Amino acid sequence: MIRPFLQVVQLYKKFGDITALNNVSLAIYPGEILVILGENGSGKSTLAKILYGLYFPDKGYIKINGTPVIFSSPAEAKSKGIFLVSQRPQLIDDMSILENIALFLSTSPSRGLRKKLSEILNYLGMAIDVDKSVHALSYTEKQLVDLVKVLLAQPKLLIVDEAVTYLPRELKHKFLNIVKGFATRGGSVMYITHKVVEAAEIGDRFAVLRRGSVVGVFEKGVDVSTLRQAMFGSEEYLTAITKSPVQRPLHKTPALSVENLVVFDEYGKPAVNDVSLSVRLGDVVAILGIAGNGQKELGEAIVGLRKVAKGKVLLNGDEITHMPASERVRRGLIYVPEDPFREGVAIGLTVAENMKLFSQSRVSKEILETAIRKLEVSPSNPLISVAKLSGGNIQKVSLSRLLLNTPRVVIAYSPTRMLDEKSRVLILRTLQKLAESGSAVLLLSEDIEEAVYISTRIGVIVNGKIVKFFEGPELESYREDIEKVMVHA
Repeated sequence: MIRPFLQVVQLYKKFGDITALNNVSLAIYPGEILVILGENGSGKSTLAKILYGLYFPDKGYIKINGTPVIFSSPAEAKSKGIFLVSQRPQLIDDMSILENIALFLSTSPSRGLRKKLSEILNYLGMAIDVDKSVHALSYTEKQLVDLVKVLLAQPKLLIVDEAVTYLPRELKHKFLNIVKGFATRGGSVMYITHKVVEAAEIGDRFAVLRRGSVVGVFEKGVDVSTLRQAMFGSEEYLTAITKSPVQRPLHKTPALSVENLVVFDEYGKPAVNDVSLSVRLGDVVAILGIAGNGQKELGEAIVGLRKVAKGKVLLNGDEITHMPASERVRRGLIYVPEDPFREGVAIGLTVAENMKLFSQSRVSKEILETAIRKLEVSPSNPLISVAKLSGGNIQKVSLSRLLLNTPRVVIAYSPTRMLDEKSRVLILRTLQKLAESGSAVLLLSEDIEEAVYISTRIGVIVNGKIVKFFEGPELESYREDIEKVMVHA
């Protein structure tokens, strides 16, 4: 009988009055991909951080090849061949991609490393200059670099914690094939995700966590419905959103207009190149593109976080091109940023304090509690520090600005990036409702699926230019065409 490479035995971890893990026992075998499924706040990332030496369990222990071990740091975990790719990229912004990877591997940024890194990135279809500074990368590009960095370390156990969520389908399949190949050669993989369909495609076994406890372990071939039932208790949430949005009467005058916009990146190169678009009240317009094609810079220019080199931005018919971001907010422009940790919340403040910052009017206790309940923030205590929440729940706090204000225009950049399937549907439905009630919504994303669910129009951005628009009541029928334009234009 094959001995597990790693076992966790009756792990228990508590943060204050929050029980993150409750008597968790699991085993991971050589050559196996064990998928850990669970909704936001179920304990998935806490488990990963204990295995990687970032957290110490209150009770329980770990075995490596049958021998009990205690990890007090990531260095000790890595010495046993355990490497983690987390949902938040672990890179140094002021260093280049190549320098980051060389530092991680404790080697020099040699010609050989440069060649090996470029080969992997080219295979994955990502034309990223390895000398590019990390701070200039999009969130998704940073995720990709973090994944490649760990693969180059040749781990024995690869822990992937929600790290491929927004890679385009073709790129994701290539990366998952690398992971499968790693397992085929005898490596062990703990693949943490909230995407049930994706989990069913890659996993050999499936462990479902709910409120910190293992509620089921399933073998390969289990149906998606069974996994959803174990995670959420039902599948009713899937009916909360209409796949083909009902066409609403739209105002003829745009609430948001962008005219011939040119925006430069940190290197003085055009990241947005002569882009024009409009969003009317009642519209949900999505701009889709692979990471690094200009969505980030477009969004930042519209909301006043990045300088416009040429062109105009108009809100409600008034030019706001060079207006301060605070004035744009006062006029009804609400921005949901890509990275909730760095841009979306004040991580050291409580949930209530963050929500009070987001609101443009006085917020009562009842309003706070209603927003927390509607977004299903867990734990639901408004006085808890945001730093103690899971990544998905931090994203929900960031998204609360949509409920605490009456936006005229919403700019949302990958708003569901860290959310489980149920929460994702909840947020997409929130954006739909905002449009139905008269707001204009501009969705900037890399996820075709969420765009075809809620959009009235989809534009594809490639190398800073919008190369094609798709529109009509059956946008889902254009899914393959959209992806081809994204990847091959």
